[in-house]
Amino acid sequence: MPDFSPDSLLAVRFDDARSGLELVAVVDAALPVALVTADVLAQDRKRLPLLDEFVLRLVNNKVTTEQAISGLLGVPERMVTQTVAQHFSDDYLTYARPLAGADLADRNLRLTGRGEQTARELAAITPVRVEQPLVYDQLLWKARPYDRHTVIPRGQAEEQDMILLPAAKSGPVESGDISAADINALLRERGNNDREVLQVRGITQTRARRVIPAKILVYSNPDRTDIELGVVVDGELSHAHELALITAGGAKALGITVEPAPERPILEPDLEQVRVPLSEVTQRRAERAAAQLSSSSPLSAAVSDPAPAEPEIRAIGVFEHPDVLDEALTHAQNRILVISPWIKQAIITTEFLSKLENRLRSGVRVDIAYGYEENDTKSDPIAIRRLENLAARYPDKFAFSRLRSTHAKVLVFDDVWVTTSFNWLSFKGDRNRSYRMEEGSLIHDKKHADAKYQRYLDLIGQQRQ
Repeated sequence: MPDFSPDSLLAVRFDDARSGLELVAVVDAALPVALVTADVLAQDRKRLPLLDEFVLRLVNNKVTTEQAISGLLGVPERMVTQTVAQHFSDDYLTYARPLAGADLADRNLRLTGRGEQTARELAAITPVRVEQPLVYDQLLWKARPYDRHTVIPRGQAEEQDMILLPAAKSGPVESGDISAADINALLRERGNNDREVLQVRGITQTRARRVIPAKILVYSNPDRTDIELGVVVDGELSHAHELALITAGGAKALGITVEPAPERPILEPDLEQVRVPLSEVTQRRAERAAAQLSSSSPLSAAVSDPAPAEPEIRAIGVFEHPDVLDEALTHAQNRILVISPWIKQAIITTEFLSKLENRLRSGVRVDIAYGYEENDTKSDPIAIRRLENLAARYPDKFAFSRLRSTHAKVLVFDDVWVTTSFNWLSFKGDRNRSYRMEEGSLIHDKKHADAKYQRYLDLIGQQRQ
């Protein structure tokens, strides 16, 4: 089975982050930010190695022989000689003109024009006006050390059906919202100790609305009456964002609800008897995830389970479903069959279509069927059209069908069959924002996969519109 996706790793890492609550969903979210440029008065420290700096300062203060510098600093004379030689090369030092009759070995050091300027800069750093780029977190209403390269347009987040988190205030960021102390704290957090901001003279803000991708963790108690949200920013849970979200109204303000878990499809009695329960599967996944997280490249580490020597019949939890679907899209060798009532654009992405087309080019037979009601309003027309276009390019390998009505939620690929309550092609992009724990069964066995594959092909033929 596949490695863990980023969402699956988050689910394993933070599953127990809320005592007494169950992690129900990991949801894509968009954190509102403003790109700000602060006009500041700052002083930048010129960095030189310590011995280089001391040699220049001492010569500037009339300590002009290598022996005297060595004695004053308490370092070997050869170290001073090497530093002096480098300063000669850099045009910081030269020798003073010797007095008449003086021994050449007693020549005194003196600063060049460039050396005098450097010594003055080391002695007194003059403040200058500079522009300091910042990313302003509008939920916290505070500048934060985010990477500007992770910022995306708000429109892109809306197209991907991310939950848009609220801003703490309306209107633009103002000069009084950012202090010199705030910027200095950000610089230190980024490891920049060379700049000291003395005053913020003003700020400018880009007009375009921007966001940073984040994750919402949805937790709930067993009877689904209590919902708590966690916010993951830069891969870590942020208590500050959680508190800000509570102040903004929490799950209710975002329209997030949690429904009771649906009944999973029941297997034949002989399969049910040997089916590994979800609790045991979850424990195994936690162990595998820990191994992947501890590897040098956790998202690409090969931590897959070995192929089973006998039929594998086990539970599959809500957070594993997307990983199994991706395994089919990435590694299937012979066949893929998916039945899902609805299709969402958030699933049928460019990446999804690219992986699916790679399977088709490799000779894999693909069957995708959808449809729940005569007047289907839950599927996205754009997603349907993209799959129709792909099917038109591979008419002999890809059958894309609209069914009159189906409750089936099935995935078959190669020798794997998964029956579940999970909506394979619409688990993201649900504008109702209602989440529930989905559970299914995964059977890794050629005999059963062959039988179910043929059964569902027949079902598609009977139900096709």
